[in-house]
Amino acid sequence: MERSLSLPRKHLKEAIGWAGALCSLLAFGMNSLNVIGSQSKEYLLLNVFGCFFLIIYAVNKKAHASWVLNSIWLLITAIALVKGFLS
Repeated sequence: MERSLSLPRKHLKEAIGWAGALCSLLAFGMNSLNVIGSQSKEYLLLNVFGCFFLIIYAVNKKAHASWVLNSIWLLITAIALVKGFLS
């Protein structure tokens, strides 16, 4: 019998949630410590990834308030990112 090296589905879902939380926390922390600015592409991209992963996690958990909040946050961040690339 061949053993699969993949993560069980439950662990993969949890890893997605933790990755989203880590990206969002890293963006916030680095901005708060003046390592990156709130309009920097690094900050905005970390927020995009964080929101995206947290949306996936929240939808899976049926946490409606969380996925709605992160969807709005993602939209605002995406607009700021597009404006940054256009300028």
